[in-house]
Amino acid sequence: MDIRFLSTFLEVANTRHFGKAADNLYLTQSAVSARIKLLEEYFDVELFVRHRNSIQLTVAGERLIPFAQQLSENLQEAKKALAKTAITTIHCACTPNAYFTPVGQAIANLGNHIHDISVRNDLANIELISRQLHDHTIDIGFTTEPLKLDNVESIKLFELPLALFGHQHEQAERQYIHIEWNQKISDAVFKSCPEFKQSTLKTSSASIGLDQLLSHPNSCAILPKNIVSGNSTLSHKVGNLVQIESTFDVSLSVFLSVMQGIPQSEIEQITNYFKQIIP
Repeated sequence: MDIRFLSTFLEVANTRHFGKAADNLYLTQSAVSARIKLLEEYFDVELFVRHRNSIQLTVAGERLIPFAQQLSENLQEAKKALAKTAITTIHCACTPNAYFTPVGQAIANLGNHIHDISVRNDLANIELISRQLHDHTIDIGFTTEPLKLDNVESIKLFELPLALFGHQHEQAERQYIHIEWNQKISDAVFKSCPEFKQSTLKTSSASIGLDQLLSHPNSCAILPKNIVSGNSTLSHKVGNLVQIESTFDVSLSVFLSVMQGIPQSEIEQITNYFKQIIP
C-alpha cells in the first residue's frame, strides 16, 4: 500500500470534502476518490459515509485516524533522518576555455567547501550546454559568453585580463598562435594587430594553444595575465613565459548560467561560492 493513501485519507477526514482535499494535495478529485476507494478495499471497510452535501467518517474511519497520523509522522521523521546523510549530485558543464580559467580549479574544490554534495563536471560547447540546461540534465553551465535564452539566467562571475605571452629569450620575429577566446576578442586583437590574421595556428582551445606555445620557443599567444603568477594552477609549467608589450587591451568574461526558478538551495550556495573565491 502506498503511504500517500493515508495522507490523502487524513486530508479528506480533515476537510470533509473531496474537492478541497484534492486542491490541498494538488491532485484531481478523481485521484483522491480512487485513493480512498483503494484504501477501503485494502482494509475491507467503509471509511466515509457519503451524503449529498457532506462526508462523514464511519466508526472504522475514526479508528484509522490515529494510526494514519502515526505512520505519517514516522515517515516525516524518516525523511528528515535520511536528508541529513543524503549527498546531492550537482551536474556542471563548462566550455573548454571557461574551464581553462580559475573556474576549473574552483569546481575541483567545490566539494571541499560545500558539504554533502558530489560534483560531476563535463566539457561541452555552448550549444550543448544551452540544450542541457533546458533539458535539466545539468544544473549549472560555465561559458565565456552569456547565454541569451529564455528562462536562463547568466551571471557574470569575473573578467580576466588577457595579454600577449612568449618565451623569455628575445626573438626577431615571433610566430603568432591565435586562440579563439570569442569573436569580440578576436576582432579587437586583429584590429590592433592586423598581422596576427596570418597566424601559424588557430584553435578554439586555450589548452591546445598553450601546449603549442610551450612547444615552440619562437611563438607567442594571448593568455590570461595571471597565468605566470602564483594565482594560476598552470604557473608551474609556464615559468619561462613572459608578457610581451602589445597595443590591445582585452578581457575575458566568464558566466555562470542556471535555469530561472529552480528552488534549489545548493545552486544558490554554489553561485555564492564562485562569486566569493574568484577575484
